Amino acid sequence: MELVKSDALQLSKVGLGCGVFGGAYGITSQDNVVQTVRKALSSGINICDTSPYYNDSEVRLGKALLELQEEFPRASYHICTKLGRYGYTKAEFDYSAQRVIDSVHESMRRLHTDYLDIVLCHDVEFVDVAQVIDEALPELFELKRQGVVRKVGISGYPLDTLLEIAQIQQQRRQPLDVCLSYCNLNLHCQLLNEFIPKLRSAGIQTIISASPLSMGLLCANAAPEWHPAKQELKDAVARCAELIAQSGAGVSLAEMAEHFSFSYTRADMHLVGSKTEAEVSHALSAYERAQRLNLAAGGRYDDPQVQRLYEQIRDTLEPFAMYTWPSPPADA
Repeated sequence: MELVKSDALQLSKVGLGCGVFGGAYGITSQDNVVQTVRKALSSGINICDTSPYYNDSEVRLGKALLELQEEFPRASYHICTKLGRYGYTKAEFDYSAQRVIDSVHESMRRLHTDYLDIVLCHDVEFVDVAQVIDEALPELFELKRQGVVRKVGISGYPLDTLLEIAQIQQQRRQPLDVCLSYCNLNLHCQLLNEFIPKLRSAGIQTIISASPLSMGLLCANAAPEWHPAKQELKDAVARCAELIAQSGAGVSLAEMAEHFSFSYTRADMHLVGSKTEAEVSHALSAYERAQRLNLAAGGRYDDPQVQRLYEQIRDTLEPFAMYTWPSPPADA
């Protein structure tokens, strides 16, 4: 697995998204979690992403890493977790300095580690910017000074909010190390690619693009009921899935989505939720093929039928290229 250097960290270009261990995309056994993590680490993936918000994801990942410690000692992988978000509504966010300290230590306990490689303020758009920059981030940078946290950053959906916080931190001479954006670099939205140079200019070292399948939207099955995309986009994706099903071209919508997303080289890492060994293998295979296809730069599929299908799908989703759903949602 290709590595990207992020200051002192050497991160694999594909990361293991462990939010799926929390059950939002279906239940999986602890034994399956262990085998999934083993497959990822043995295949060259060296970063696992989680959060207290993802139900018991931290606990299950921590148990798996503890079980695998003889095969994969702590120094052989990186852990990225988050803080600030502990539920669906705004009332369940807490960016206070004391909660930052408590959350970091709670995460370390669940993950069976005495340090965290990356800690992100989770879904920063749900709170006042002042809470992030005046309360949470100063405490996180203090924990970084102490060596408890190695890298500090933010995550969220609206790119303008992420950029605003990054620019403020740069002005304060304490630039962020990491920024994670999700659902903004895929078949139906490519906004992150435009923001990456701006985020770099704001001093961010590592930019992570998460969810190439747009939280399950870009799959053959119907999107999860909770998915926030508007119905028009869901309908367009359903038409794409139908086109592929009727074509018999031997490619799935998810594969095509990953080939497209993974071909964007400006992002330092692509984070993919995988809850089985097969899903890990699929993601890595898709990444390798994406580098050969280079669709984002105008590359083409070798098979003319698949290429025509790809063009139809791009045309179907093109009207939504600048669309983003509201975040936070109205009911938060």
